[in-house]
Amino acid sequence: MKRLIVLLAAVLLKSLVWMAVVPIWQAPDEQAHFAQLEYMTENKTLSVPSLDNLSKEIAVSEQILGTFRDQFGNNQYTYHPDYKNHSLIPVMPISWRTTYVGREAAGYPPLYYQLAEPFYNAVYSHNLVDRVMAARIVSVICVVILAAVAYQIGGLVLAVLVSFQPMISFVAAGVHPDNLLNLLCSLAIWMCLLILKNGLRWKYLAFLALSVFLAWETKILIVFMLPVMGAVIAYKLFRETKLAIFLATLCLIVPVGAFVWQWTIPYMPVVTVASPLAGMNFVDYMKFRGPKLLFEMWPWYWGVFKWLGVTLPPLVMKVITRIAILGVIGLGVRLVIDKNKKILIFFILASSSYLLYLVLWDWRLMQAIGFSQGLQGRYLFPNIIPQMALLLAGLTVFKRFEKQISTLLVVGMVALNMVALYTVFQSYH
Repeated sequence: MKRLIVLLAAVLLKSLVWMAVVPIWQAPDEQAHFAQLEYMTENKTLSVPSLDNLSKEIAVSEQILGTFRDQFGNNQYTYHPDYKNHSLIPVMPISWRTTYVGREAAGYPPLYYQLAEPFYNAVYSHNLVDRVMAARIVSVICVVILAAVAYQIGGLVLAVLVSFQPMISFVAAGVHPDNLLNLLCSLAIWMCLLILKNGLRWKYLAFLALSVFLAWETKILIVFMLPVMGAVIAYKLFRETKLAIFLATLCLIVPVGAFVWQWTIPYMPVVTVASPLAGMNFVDYMKFRGPKLLFEMWPWYWGVFKWLGVTLPPLVMKVITRIAILGVIGLGVRLVIDKNKKILIFFILASSSYLLYLVLWDWRLMQAIGFSQGLQGRYLFPNIIPQMALLLAGLTVFKRFEKQISTLLVVGMVALNMVALYTVFQSYH
């Protein structure tokens, strides 16, 4: 218990430092999510209109800070990592909070913003910066609880690898529902692990259902995790027999048909014969998007800042890449030599199937609108615990050196977090 308390205190301190260092509107899409929070709070509603949801207050602040986007979606930071603007935002009239001048709000389900409303209201009479900083506390709380969940699943080393991951820290420094989604998905993964270990129990199923429901009310992306959850339930329901394996496999592959044959499921882009790229098959898509996805998602997974303009230093990324390759090799060895590998297989399926559905979704979106909106590395964070667990398992394949390697990984991830924090600080300040 003492180690857990020390861990959570360290994660809290680290997260508060990140929150203080990252200027407003610099965390991913923060202006869009705060616009939704402000609209919901000021109008006492759970729904946000598709138009006229950007307040004059936020618009003016974006113009001052250089983050206001033009018709092509670019601002003074996009593609200009050298741009700096330290202008102070003036105190603006309260009436500007409900004077709408455009479209900006994210339009996501309301749960995350409902949790942020009390923090917003606690400093209601304060200026914009104070209200944004207060709202960010919800994200900090989410990443602290995420560390606790990782600790329960895999101990101290796994918890450090998850909570000190640089991009996790950057996202948690802003107003963003992804932080709550990552936490709720991790809770669902924890329940799946308990089902695999102890069998089907009503308390696990109830908590799993609650996690999925709350995640649905946060971001509909949870739908991409349902196949692997169904596979776990089917596997244990039929007592790990050959029939259980067959049904679990069906749970994983049948949803692929929803994309291939365009079944009606939530969150899937609608493709018709009139769609701009309706004739582009998945092979053509991968030829076009595959290399870009590979070379963008990997560095962005570890840290991309300043509106996609700044990443970790190249030397740091080379070290990370080589360590990851060693981890993959070690994981392959562990899959061969370990007798009980159910948990490893579950982690692999959870991570790989989620990535597959993200790519299939991007393919359909590209068909529907004629271009891709891109897949960022942070989209994979609902599975951050399985991903870090697989890395840890691969690097500690040799039991003789497990303790030493685990210590190096903890020190290395904390050091990496500090490098990323310095990179962010230097780029803005």
